[in-house]
Amino acid sequence: MNAKHAFKLKQLVRWKQGLKNKGLPEYNEPAIVWEILDAPRFDNEHGAGTPYFHEPLDIILAVMDEDDDFVLFHFDSRRFEPISE
Repeated sequence: MNAKHAFKLKQLVRWKQGLKNKGLPEYNEPAIVWEILDAPRFDNEHGAGTPYFHEPLDIILAVMDEDDDFVLFHFDSRRFEPISE
């Protein structure tokens, strides 16, 4: 998780193996870098007793949901890697 990549807008990314902590996207399913935040937002949804409490959400990714809708979600960029082109 410590290997951080320098992502670019419109770049395709995927979860790093073993670091998926949200429902979407699935492993090996591409997501598009939509926005890179200057300052991260912090996840307060999980309680202080979970490993995700105060996770820095510093990237917004675009994914397709189960209804084929284009949706945007905040993520911790350390959990993602670029998809080779």
